[in-house]
Amino acid sequence: MIRLTGGRDKGRYIKSPKGLSTRPMNAVLRKVLFDTIGNAVVGALFLDVFAGVGTVGFEALSRGAKKVVFVEKNRKVAEIIRENTKILGYQDRVEILVIDAFRFPEYVRESYDIVFLGPPYSLPKLGRLPLLFVGFLKPEGLMIVQHHHKTTVELPGGYDIRVKKVGENALTFMRRIG
Repeated sequence: MIRLTGGRDKGRYIKSPKGLSTRPMNAVLRKVLFDTIGNAVVGALFLDVFAGVGTVGFEALSRGAKKVVFVEKNRKVAEIIRENTKILGYQDRVEILVIDAFRFPEYVRESYDIVFLGPPYSLPKLGRLPLLFVGFLKPEGLMIVQHHHKTTVELPGGYDIRVKKVGENALTFMRRIG
């Protein structure tokens, strides 16, 4: 079980699978993420890619996101997102896409206020992911990439970049300049 750390559902628990290869974001890293983005999440259309059980997306909903689109290719894990959606009562504010993240551009043409990428750290070419998803950001949008602190993340030009390290983890925040 994972406990939400802020917002309307602070202290409530969501389900997490046993034995499946998910790596839910720990509470300390989630706190850093949401303290950094602050009120930008309120009313946001939020994309949670490599969603796992949806920890980050549910935290965003709890803190006021208008809607979260979860992208998770593992059907069993996506079913846990569905269960957690019902537990928290967010059925009208959640969309779950059971697809490989690299195929996302083939299916979706929507733009998002916040794009969160939380890929497995062992993913080949993890550092190139922002280049694949930057086209889905609204002009004033924010992208956040969770990665190992030693991983180099490739970023497009014209963006303000901030990196926050927490232990072995890092969060890279990028927002278009101007």
